Amino acid sequence: MQVKRGLGRGLESLIPPPIVTDEGQKGEGSGYRMIPVDKIVPNRLQPRSVFDEEKLRELSESIKEQGVIQPLVVSQMPDGRFELIAGERRLRASRMAGLESVPVVVKKTEDEGMLALSIIENIQREDLNPIEEAHAYRELMDLFSYTQEDVAKKLGRTRVAVANSVRLLALPQIIQDDVAAGRYSAGHARAMLAVEKIHERLKLRERILREMPTVRDVEKIVQSYVSGGNKRGRRKAALSPQLAEIADNLKQFLGTKVQIQPRAAGGKITIDYYSPQDLDRIYTTIACSREAAAACEV
Repeated sequence: MQVKRGLGRGLESLIPPPIVTDEGQKGEGSGYRMIPVDKIVPNRLQPRSVFDEEKLRELSESIKEQGVIQPLVVSQMPDGRFELIAGERRLRASRMAGLESVPVVVKKTEDEGMLALSIIENIQREDLNPIEEAHAYRELMDLFSYTQEDVAKKLGRTRVAVANSVRLLALPQIIQDDVAAGRYSAGHARAMLAVEKIHERLKLRERILREMPTVRDVEKIVQSYVSGGNKRGRRKAALSPQLAEIADNLKQFLGTKVQIQPRAAGGKITIDYYSPQDLDRIYTTIACSREAAAACEV
């Protein structure tokens, strides 16, 4: 496996040569164990959430022909099962191929080590999309009180790279979904962070999807947004702290501009949309958030 330079020591240096116990069948001269696939459970801290079904089928066909060449990495659980640390794609493909047992290396590790190993393994294989990578870094920081510097050191990356990755999570969910789906790059998305107003970000998103400009072009467009905003100045109606929080929550939930205009006895809520598709998205979000959402597929 070719390891990217930016990741430092790599996964192999974190997994010492395995000690094979008497339990389980030994791989011939290879130092691994054969474990039934039904005894292996997914890693609860797996940072990766999207798996390409076509690539899984291709890997499954390869495994049918050649078997699992690289052992999975697992840790033993108190109930006798094994939790996966690295090798989610190989495990899924092995099940698709109908294998009853797979080769594994058993590793003793705490949650912190398990998550770090999972992230490193996936990043090295370039299987995480930018949003999954950002969530993985954020999870390390939230679970173990790591700073960005701590995460960078553990994963052999620069602090700036980690910071730029995590910043993507400040974008509306619809933009995060675009990046995860590969509709445009993380560079395009990061450029949009300089645009403060959500409705302007969404207008810019529509333009990016329509025109597919380069990242440099988007940065120039963003500069015009920022410059124009400074010239116009900011005039914002004064809201109570409670209404301001409600307006902000609605903006984040709907991914669009929301204005609340209070009156003596009531008021008005204005929700902006920027295309028929955007209106359909907002409608679906609202409709499926009601108590009757059990009958609604998102």
